[in-house]
Amino acid sequence: MSAPQLPLNAPFSTEQRAWLNGWIAGVLSLQFSSSGNGSAPAPVAALPLLILYGTQTGSAEGLAKKLAKAAQSKGFAPKVLGMDEYGKVDLAACERLLCITSTYGDGEPPDNATAFWEWLNAETAPRLEAVQFSVLALGDTNYEKFCQFGKDIDARLEALGAQRVHDRVDCETDYDVPFAAWMAAAIGALPSGLATASAEASVTAATGEALVGETAAVGTKANPYEARLIDNRLLTSENASKETRHFGIHLNGLQYEVGDALGVIPANQPQLVSLMLEAGGWSGEESVGDIPLSEALHRKFDLGNPSRDLLQAVAERAKHDDLGSLLKPERSGDLKIWMHGRDVLDVIQMCPKGELKAVELTALLKKLQPRLYSIASSLKAAPGEVHLTVAQVRYEKMGRARHGVCSTFLADRVNADTPLPVFIQTSHGFRLPTDTSKPVIMVGPGTGVAPFRAFLQERQATGGGGKNWLFFGEQSRAMSYFYKDEWAAMIKQGSLHRLDTAFSRDQEQKIYVQNRMLENGEELYRWLEEGAHFYVCGDASRMAKDVDAALHEVVQKHGGKTEEQAAAYIGEMKKAKRYARDVY
Repeated sequence: MSAPQLPLNAPFSTEQRAWLNGWIAGVLSLQFSSSGNGSAPAPVAALPLLILYGTQTGSAEGLAKKLAKAAQSKGFAPKVLGMDEYGKVDLAACERLLCITSTYGDGEPPDNATAFWEWLNAETAPRLEAVQFSVLALGDTNYEKFCQFGKDIDARLEALGAQRVHDRVDCETDYDVPFAAWMAAAIGALPSGLATASAEASVTAATGEALVGETAAVGTKANPYEARLIDNRLLTSENASKETRHFGIHLNGLQYEVGDALGVIPANQPQLVSLMLEAGGWSGEESVGDIPLSEALHRKFDLGNPSRDLLQAVAERAKHDDLGSLLKPERSGDLKIWMHGRDVLDVIQMCPKGELKAVELTALLKKLQPRLYSIASSLKAAPGEVHLTVAQVRYEKMGRARHGVCSTFLADRVNADTPLPVFIQTSHGFRLPTDTSKPVIMVGPGTGVAPFRAFLQERQATGGGGKNWLFFGEQSRAMSYFYKDEWAAMIKQGSLHRLDTAFSRDQEQKIYVQNRMLENGEELYRWLEEGAHFYVCGDASRMAKDVDAALHEVVQKHGGKTEEQAAAYIGEMKKAKRYARDVY
């Protein structure tokens, strides 16, 4: 008997439908193979399984733990480790290995995987002929090197002789369905596994819900908490070139730690939804799944970033040769330039009205994803509240005003009476030192200052005597000096020992936080020698790289080290968890 297939009008992309059809077939084959003779399989000893994860924000770690629970129910004894803990196991002796990893920046390893990647690429790396493996890669197609580190890990394991038992799966930000399909297939492909997991367990994993027998805790992505906005104020002056706001949200008992992020589940702008319906010739009442199209476009789908499936469909339906040409692999750079600032509406307007049915449209759209914001408060300073520092995205392109999905949702469309779905995204490395006597150096330009406001509030409340040094940068002292009065009060109280600012547009030559680091390099190195923890938060594409380069230069110059010795010094800081980044 052939396995059932999803209907062609099911609201999934072609790639998602293939994953799901394979997953359904796998689940049914496991179910029939374990129950076909009417008797339960004989119990056998649990089989060791190593699960390694590389993470920047915690998503990969969360999936690794879900994977471990599913594997345990299928007769394995899973061991979950971050890639920075690779030294705890003999990788060459691990017969079964499943890897889940994100990619940081421009195709680089996430922070907790850097040392592992260097070790894996060294000439002394072990041969892995005894290892059978599969890789799940997390990424974002808005970046040119989508899932690059997952691809690199997959290729390197194979080069070292490991045997791939299931093909790598590359996931977009909406990863629940492909993760579940990969999980079922990869576990099933491992040698000597038991097929005892129920179809129900796999189904719940596929939908991103808690596994059987579990209830997701309130305030998690699977079970968001409906909070209330209690503060919304400008941090920039009215005539500043950029708008940044401070938000206060009432949590009513929900707990977090400084260093964590708050996930906010936004809704699309109603005016944008109306323009979408008009452009496509839809009434909005069309049923897509169990809700009308208008509601789906408002709350369920990403109207900002067009998927490649949508671009391909419109190029074909509209016979748009220019767009079709841009989709050729060799023109990826041109496509990126063309896509800059464009949204889904721009693409729909290229297609004749009525050409796409409502259910076809939703199958071609990405899911609307939560936005993660670094928490800018400590519960010790603001009991029952969480604070955010958010830059509002507003610009005009092709004669139409554009709005950031979540930043303007918070700024313009949420008030004290609007339920605001939120959840806590736990940090797995961006933490203050447990020894409160240790010095702390924080580099946070722009909204990157958010977690350091939380750090300073926490350090002020807990005491301990550790010195605190903040580097803050923005465009203008007069118009964009966030939390100026708070920093002044902390300096007066003695909880902020040094504050160095860099306002790039206040003089002819632009000055950034990395310039201030170099200017104060001797003192900075002295703090590092005293055991200071070094933190960076903000833009990953340029700032974080420039700050890292400045840190290497400081260590090299003021520590009297060669380039290689400075790199080793900073590598040891990372291993000791004294160098942490929260970058995006």
